[in-house]
Amino acid sequence: MPSGDVIQFSADARPPGLDFDVPRRRLLERILATASPIVVLDAPAGLGKSVLLQQLGRQLGIAVCRGPLPDAEGPLLLWDFVDEGGPSRLPEAFLAGERRLVVAKRPQQELHGLARAMAYGRVLRLTEADLRFTLEDLASHMSPRSARRVLERTGGWPMLLGATALDGSVLDAFLREEVLAPLSSNELFDLCDRISLEPTPDPGAPALPTALREPLTRSLNAILATRANDPAQARIIAAVHDRRGEITEAILCYQRAGCFDEALEAFERGWGRFYLYHFGPEAFARVLSGFPETFAQGNDTLVMSLAMQALKSGEIARARRLIADRFGPQVNDLGTVFEERGRYSTDFLAFRVIMMIYEDYQLTDELFALVFDMFQYFPVEDHLVRGSFYNSVLEFYIRRRRFAAAEDVANHALHHYEQAGAPMLAFYISLHRALIHLMMGDALTARRHAGEAETYLASVRFDSPGDWRLLGLLRACIDYEGGKAEPLARFLSTQLDDFVHGEIWPSLIEFALQYGSQALSEHFSTIAARSFLDRWRVYQVRNRQFGMMIEMREAAILQNANRWQEAAEKLATVPSRITRSWVAAATDELSRLQDRDEIMLCLSWLRHLVNEAPARAGLDRQLDATLENLNLTGRQRLSVEIWLAFVSKRQSNLSRARALLQKVFEQAARLDAIAPLAEERHFLSELIEHQRIGQYLDSSTPVRQVLRRLRDAGLPNSPLGVQSGLSRRETKVLLMIAEGASNKFIANALGLSEATVKFHLGNVYRKLGCGRRREAIAAARALGLVR
Repeated sequence: MPSGDVIQFSADARPPGLDFDVPRRRLLERILATASPIVVLDAPAGLGKSVLLQQLGRQLGIAVCRGPLPDAEGPLLLWDFVDEGGPSRLPEAFLAGERRLVVAKRPQQELHGLARAMAYGRVLRLTEADLRFTLEDLASHMSPRSARRVLERTGGWPMLLGATALDGSVLDAFLREEVLAPLSSNELFDLCDRISLEPTPDPGAPALPTALREPLTRSLNAILATRANDPAQARIIAAVHDRRGEITEAILCYQRAGCFDEALEAFERGWGRFYLYHFGPEAFARVLSGFPETFAQGNDTLVMSLAMQALKSGEIARARRLIADRFGPQVNDLGTVFEERGRYSTDFLAFRVIMMIYEDYQLTDELFALVFDMFQYFPVEDHLVRGSFYNSVLEFYIRRRRFAAAEDVANHALHHYEQAGAPMLAFYISLHRALIHLMMGDALTARRHAGEAETYLASVRFDSPGDWRLLGLLRACIDYEGGKAEPLARFLSTQLDDFVHGEIWPSLIEFALQYGSQALSEHFSTIAARSFLDRWRVYQVRNRQFGMMIEMREAAILQNANRWQEAAEKLATVPSRITRSWVAAATDELSRLQDRDEIMLCLSWLRHLVNEAPARAGLDRQLDATLENLNLTGRQRLSVEIWLAFVSKRQSNLSRARALLQKVFEQAARLDAIAPLAEERHFLSELIEHQRIGQYLDSSTPVRQVLRRLRDAGLPNSPLGVQSGLSRRETKVLLMIAEGASNKFIANALGLSEATVKFHLGNVYRKLGCGRRREAIAAARALGLVR
């Protein structure tokens, strides 16, 4: 209700015949009847205690004294205590009972000696409850139900009961000047708490009238804002916020008062460079912007915090400049930093490890050893720093596909974050644990870790919509892994834009690219999937690894769309030693690859070779060597085993093809991993269609269940070429001309003569009812052979 409005009370707020002097008359009788030498009217402003003193004075013929303790004679002193200069001391004559005193005061005003008199039973203390109308007072003039409603609304305050309407600006001024102005900042905050805790458990005597709640809140905010603009008062208010644990408000008040050293102390108590994870990005940004630039540049914690803010905004160059200006240009050379670690604090070294992730730094074994050796210097009790170190190392282990080690450091990080009381950071660890198991092809365990992540995120004290979106994507991917496409499709269609603009770690981007592009490719179109990747090109062009991920995912989409030649051209543009020629010639080397991106590129080329020439001599040995590589993810291993089954079938080794497929399908059933099989439908369709293989697979109940779920997800019952009456070779030739390949190129790629290629093309034209190349391509698209 804006100031200046009129507070309207209900008709029964002023009951007919109600005597508004009832509480005061009742108190006068008690004061006159008491034998206690001291009577204290101890109540806030607005309840009529000064009026009560005046009535008592008129009745006794005694003047009321206002201000400091008066030097008045006589057996009885009536004193309206309004002194704000500090506590007053009661003269001994009152304490000894030689003279009588009736004093009206506010609860926060101190009278030295009063406690001693109360201890000896010489004080009658009357509080705000004695100055209000009771439920019985009101019920004698209205129905019990109306009396309870009026009491709740007015609190029994005579001022509110005596008005049918009250101008809001008048009430605001009264509250500010008479009720709130005399209160200390501590007392103002206590009153804020009282308002937030209403209603009280006892409806018969509410501590605060509901009619005052809104104007009192407004007046409190106004007076606190006024005090906060006064540097001396702002320091006091900041200290109160600080004592109450309201760190962000304390820092902002200190900054307004120009007390930057105190603001920095509060910032460091509030987790320093980890402030972001305890109070949220908005509070983090407000606090950092409140420090003058020259002040911030002179403090290690603030510089690292500003650098972290820059990293999360994708401004890696700015982060590097910030730390170089503070710690020297050599800090951007990681080898120098860790070899000369004695020059830096352990906190900075831990931060520098985190920064490596954003820089897309490729750790050598030697540097990795130096990084790990540094851990022994971190204080045992510094759980945030220790947890962040394990968190950083976790990213590198995931990148290297060392999942057992990743799981171990994740457990350590989670322990430290739980000890530090950091649910947001614990959420990220649980998210990564779910991701690890998705990569391993274990959707069941991934689902359990996603549940743990949700529990941590729900306990975070600030809003974090980006992290809830991230959790939503993770759950949708887990459902997709189990064969349910709808949640992921819904996420991609409704939340993709917000998600792509957000800041997430590299390993999380990898799984977003993997699942998002696969789902859009299979359930929408190749165009939709490529558009999805293009968005990531625009918003996540921050380092080399994102670019390589996007190029290889686009190649996989093209392969799944039977656009193999276009995919090969895409792969050939990736700058790497892993070329088609290298893969075609490699055998034992395939088992020794370690780099994540090199493994992904190698697998893309192997997939191409399996499709292009499955009968090629030695291809099965290459796939066997690849399966010996311990750095493959579980998903990748499933794919390679399917390719090996396809090659075995084409090389007439049906027993091995059947055994491999049974193993793959049973593992998929055990781990609820359907999506990796769906992405290999190009090879699975032909394998499952084979009569002897199909009959063998049907003998296993888990395999039959997986097959049913695959077909529900879109796996055709027969190979695409067979549906059109085309042979495998004819289908391959048709796919290649659809990609624009010439007869000569097709002949070289398939090891045929140009005459044989023309023969196959003639069969394609005849079976499809076409007379020209362009018509055959159009027919291929219409039949779904090419997407």
